[in-house]
Amino acid sequence: MKEVSCKVLLYLKRSSQTASGQAPIMCRVTVGRSMVQFSSKLTCTPALWNVRERRLSGKSREAVETNARIEKLLLLGIHEAVKSLSTRPGGFDAEAVKSQYQGSLETRMTLLRLLDRYIEGLRSRVGIDCARTTLSTY
Repeated sequence: MKEVSCKVLLYLKRSSQTASGQAPIMCRVTVGRSMVQFSSKLTCTPALWNVRERRLSGKSREAVETNARIEKLLLLGIHEAVKSLSTRPGGFDAEAVKSQYQGSLETRMTLLRLLDRYIEGLRSRVGIDCARTTLSTY
């Protein structure tokens, strides 16, 4: 199987700073020729951002905490998503890495669908440990 190259780039979105002067840290994942961008849900002071290192420079509390969160994002989040997708047969793209990192869309369900699943489970237990009147209340 051909080895797929995966690159992760972190950058600041300086154009959308908050009122306190914090800029969001964005993440760009490139797999082969496909690319996807999303927010890392982290913010930092733009003056502390080191473009070359893609980390915050200095030893301030903000820099140390944000750098630890960046490492957790990269090592535990994105790289684990790439590793789990590479074990599956067939290829994958950057969108698959994003959905694997953020939580697969197939596992999400609406509240009504969850309630329907609960009622079906309840219906199978009528007469065993659940009364028929209990089922009608749902």
